Amino acid sequence: MSLVITSTTNPKVKDIVQLLTKSKERKTRGLCIVEGAREINRALASNWVAKELWQLDGSDVPLNTMAFPNYYLASSKVFQKIAYRNTTESAVAVFAVPDSGMNQHLELLKSAKCILVLEGIEKPGNLGASLRTACAAGIDAVVLVNSGVDPYSPNVIRNSTGALFEIPLITTDSKALISLFSATGRKVYVTNLHEEADSMFTIQWPDSCAIVLGEESSGLSDIWTLGGFENIIIPMEGGAIDSLNVSVSAALLMYHWKSQQ
Repeated sequence: MSLVITSTTNPKVKDIVQLLTKSKERKTRGLCIVEGAREINRALASNWVAKELWQLDGSDVPLNTMAFPNYYLASSKVFQKIAYRNTTESAVAVFAVPDSGMNQHLELLKSAKCILVLEGIEKPGNLGASLRTACAAGIDAVVLVNSGVDPYSPNVIRNSTGALFEIPLITTDSKALISLFSATGRKVYVTNLHEEADSMFTIQWPDSCAIVLGEESSGLSDIWTLGGFENIIIPMEGGAIDSLNVSVSAALLMYHWKSQQ
């Protein structure tokens, strides 16, 4: 029989709240919180390592409870405390975060057909939406460089709708990634408003490429814009519009790549 936890002051409840609310706690312990049956099942299907499952006492959400070493039932008051979303499907799980270091993904970075690189991303919604589209478009990997957002925060996981579990996510710095791209001969396309930039519609995507975007407020750093890479832009009509949301830009470029595959 599973233990029913009824007090919000229970140490186990305090522990999961720490993981839910504090990025430092997640990073230090290598854990993250996943909410909802759909997302939890996708994490399990992608072979993420399960640690704990919490379910609202009396709920009948279909989940493989045997996949979790620790399984708890929570009273309504406790579940409200540990759930990030008001609409969570009566289930909250703790998973181990996979190793996202570049050294663990070198073979993928060498063999991938198309890689999405996001530099300096700050908004969880932008990252989550970009992961979702990258997965849908068949991109091989998403690389975060010099990012200010925790890729395993509840906001990112929610906005990715489970794509985070399916597409390889790699974290590194721009210098190390550029060095690898140079050594492997990967064609790199940067996105920067410049008079010498080429329209995306003129691009014939090569067999091995990377699409690099920066946060819309600050753009890409000099290491990318002055690195001798091909600069492409998304043509825009209307004088009042001079930029697009980074996740929208990423979606347009990724699907233009996909259209030629």
